[in-house]
Amino acid sequence: MGKEQVRGSGGPRLRYIPAIPDEDWDSLNNLRKEHKLSWRGVFERFRMYSGGVRYIFTAPGKMTKQTKLDLNTVMGLINSWISNISHNWYEIHNSSDISVLKGAGAYAGRPAICVGAGPSLFDHEHLDLLAESSFQEKGGLVFSTAHSLQWCLDAGIVPDMVNVVDGDEKMVDFITGAPEGDGLAVDEVADDVKLIYIASAHPEVLKRWKGKQRYTFMSGVPQDLVPNVDTFLSVLLPELTQLDTGGNSGTFNFSLAAYLGCSPIGLIGMDLSYPKDYPHDRTQYYNAYLQSVGLEYRDVQEMIEKCYTDYTHPVYGTECYYDFVYEIFRNGILELSKIYEQVWGTKLINCTEGGAIYADNIECIRLEEFIERYTV
Repeated sequence: MGKEQVRGSGGPRLRYIPAIPDEDWDSLNNLRKEHKLSWRGVFERFRMYSGGVRYIFTAPGKMTKQTKLDLNTVMGLINSWISNISHNWYEIHNSSDISVLKGAGAYAGRPAICVGAGPSLFDHEHLDLLAESSFQEKGGLVFSTAHSLQWCLDAGIVPDMVNVVDGDEKMVDFITGAPEGDGLAVDEVADDVKLIYIASAHPEVLKRWKGKQRYTFMSGVPQDLVPNVDTFLSVLLPELTQLDTGGNSGTFNFSLAAYLGCSPIGLIGMDLSYPKDYPHDRTQYYNAYLQSVGLEYRDVQEMIEKCYTDYTHPVYGTECYYDFVYEIFRNGILELSKIYEQVWGTKLINCTEGGAIYADNIECIRLEEFIERYTV
């Protein structure tokens, strides 16, 4: 414990603190030196700005992979999010909130299939199987990501809903792609598809989308990581429903379907992993991890060993691997599946026939079986 020693009558006490690891001490001490502060000046700042200090004390005690990704994402994208919202202001206030869809009650209890953009979608010809079935005709719903929208249309599937949760302008490409063969063009069917977009979607996406059925929402920002951001957005757009995206459009499809009351919900194209033989240096975040070589990792091989995890699916027996980011996405949808099952009674079924999604509460079957079982 710390000790106090009186320096003089009425004077400041000398205070002693326990031994501190060099890494922790150097981090604070170097920051103090950088700003040319005495130790007295440091503690004066602590007193004057106690609100900021309190934030530090209440922040997660351990920087997990999830908190690190959340923090980096918010800090890296918050400026573009706010800019997009400002340009979308008129559009947001002339769209319906997703709560309107839930309030209608038209989706409760209906089976749904959420379409991701993973390679298993084509490895098992899942879109063709879905297109040849009477799943939608018999009341089943199809939720597509923007990434997989044109693939659905090429197969002859017109999704009930398509989502845009990425604020990048590149999303325009996914809603303007040219059809292959006899496939449908997005503009041909846009009026028949409900666009579900995050308030921070890029304004060019909303300008380009031709459909009139538009619904919007917000995703919450962890308040303990970046204080005031969530409060700011909530006050700015208080009428919008907040729904967890899980950090990716595939997981958001599941969140949306569960929120609307759909059950069971089948997943296809939701691999959240790479095929076993896929080169590491072609994965999405390889170059970002490579920047840590020499800092966090000794060499490239150690980086690969620490950032990538091999995985064999317990039911399908397929082999794959996932990286730091996909691991977080995977953990996110597994956690949401438990929460939604408890809160809404949602049953999640993995029909990808591969990938990395597995948990005791998630049934894993082939798509043919899902369609046969839930097409009535």
